[in-house]
Amino acid sequence: MTARKLGTIMVAVGATGAVAGLLLDGLQLSNDSTLLTRHGALDPTRPACACFFAGLALVAAGAALLCFEAALYQPEGERVPAGRRFLQVLAPVLAVALVGGAAVAAANSPLGEPATPDSTALTASKSATRVRTALSNALSKPASHDGVVAGSATGQSPCEKAAPTPASPGEVGTGEGGSNAAASAETHGARGLVAQQPLTEAQRRALEVQMEAARTVIAKYATVAAAQAAGYRMSTVYVPCIGAHYTNVGLVGNFDPAAPSELLFDGTHADSKIVGLSYLVYHPGGPPDGFAGPNDHWHQHNANGGLCFKGGTVIGGEELTQTQCEARGGRKSLLTDIWMAHAWVAPGFECSWGVFSGECPELGGKIGVGAWRS
Repeated sequence: MTARKLGTIMVAVGATGAVAGLLLDGLQLSNDSTLLTRHGALDPTRPACACFFAGLALVAAGAALLCFEAALYQPEGERVPAGRRFLQVLAPVLAVALVGGAAVAAANSPLGEPATPDSTALTASKSATRVRTALSNALSKPASHDGVVAGSATGQSPCEKAAPTPASPGEVGTGEGGSNAAASAETHGARGLVAQQPLTEAQRRALEVQMEAARTVIAKYATVAAAQAAGYRMSTVYVPCIGAHYTNVGLVGNFDPAAPSELLFDGTHADSKIVGLSYLVYHPGGPPDGFAGPNDHWHQHNANGGLCFKGGTVIGGEELTQTQCEARGGRKSLLTDIWMAHAWVAPGFECSWGVFSGECPELGGKIGVGAWRS
């Protein structure tokens, strides 16, 4: 077979393979809209992309044979010098290497990275849905004014028995009561199951990806000891309904489902178990976009002058006055641009009041001790 004929065949087969890869990619994307949130548009590990790049490599090698056939390949029967034989092999190899390098560059470019959901579209959708949610809650009999299903808190849960009155407005329901620094410390939102709002298909698929990322944290920091080894420090003792908080202040700069700045445990012993996550985020001008959909309820703790701090540890809730806080050796502090959202995603400990509820009714026990220890 002559070099020209071989080159022609390689170009034809390669072009067919590249086109087949593009068609296969289009078919896969039409059947799975989350594909690009899990793989990049030019990720060579995807079969369709691998077929596309293999086709291009074959086209490049065939083209090299056609372009340099006259210069590198002599008529049959003539003796070929060693140097020319080397160049005959090198030409197609360089062509394939060029395409391979392009594939590697594409894989390491933004096109090779998994795509994030359209934040602009999700934000607009979330805002519109929250407006509809507020109107729905105001007119709906089953839910109270703050989106909590009426009657779902009976006073008999371990949380309610351990703490009949929550310490902070931002702790309960959707948590919005704590965002008003002028709110009365005695004014708490309703406890109970937080009404869930429906999601669009895009929101559901985006939330699925985010939840998978959030659940990886549970296995990584299963105990207090593991969290402390990773740089988390205790910021509250164990508090019924919301757990003991361990905070990594280096993670408060942005919202990342896989890197929450706070972890929630059922106590403060080294072997205390993780029960949930808390996303503590610095975000001026309002809450961050957060999880896809309208059901992640962001709250603050700024009522009645804020929480009572001693060093970096919370030693009292918003119910304390400045005088009472000072008597404990602390001071009240507003966290104006700090927003929080809980995510109860620990397997086997999904809270019955909702994955994003402010409180978890299963968390009883004693303050400063733990959920299960006496």
